[in-house]
Amino acid sequence: MIDFESVLTTQPDIDAVNTIAGFLAGNNEVSIPQKQDVDLVIHAGNAVLQTAESACNAARNSNCQLLFSGGVGHSTTLLVETVKENGLLKADTLDGLSEAEILGQIATKIWAFPKENLLLETQSTNCGENAVFSRSFLEKNAIAPESVLLFQDPTMQLRTLVTFDKAWASSNWNTRFYNCPSFVPRLAWQGRRITYAPGLPSGLWSPKRFLSLILGEIPRLRDDERGYGPRGMNFIPHVDIPHEVEAAYGHIRGLLHNDAQIGVR
Repeated sequence: MIDFESVLTTQPDIDAVNTIAGFLAGNNEVSIPQKQDVDLVIHAGNAVLQTAESACNAARNSNCQLLFSGGVGHSTTLLVETVKENGLLKADTLDGLSEAEILGQIATKIWAFPKENLLLETQSTNCGENAVFSRSFLEKNAIAPESVLLFQDPTMQLRTLVTFDKAWASSNWNTRFYNCPSFVPRLAWQGRRITYAPGLPSGLWSPKRFLSLILGEIPRLRDDERGYGPRGMNFIPHVDIPHEVEAAYGHIRGLLHNDAQIGVR
């Protein structure tokens, strides 16, 4: 297992990581609407529990429904491990449950979210399916929201936003999505160690997973033959990646002598 200091050694290294993470969280997006104008909150399944709790709080504050979207996918095992480590649900009840079902139980049993306002989409296994299957679920249930708050793992928040925009563009709802990162990941020095900045939630990604996530996102967001944009796989609309973000990405990639230690393409 690597630690941050095995890759990062200087303040510019930390600044580069923080630049990438801030961009991916979409921390420069427009502010969310007033709570009385929110029709629905959607949480796309992931293993960071703070994102689900924030989604619950947002839906409760707006007195609207909350849709958990998530089947059994890449993050399910990590989510189950996190739930077990925190003793939130009985371990023997988790086998075979989707991410939406797990988070739905935590929401109602631990965070006291009203069950009558909870919706579960249990089939999606990736970001694209979160968007498409959520739309199908709502159509089947005759729910047509005009304003939706989106919550996701902050390292995937921007991609989730543009994916939902594209997947719902052909609907007749004129839905407006609002980017809602629960927090923006940042690294900082703590003595001679590099760790997550003070004030962030506990139980975040391991250093290897965090670096893998943020470095894996930039190639996906690019609009080229290998990216997810229109000139590539066409999963998302064109995304402008600022020069400083590309420079930060190149800086961190340049620090990696062996890509296998992080596991990004």
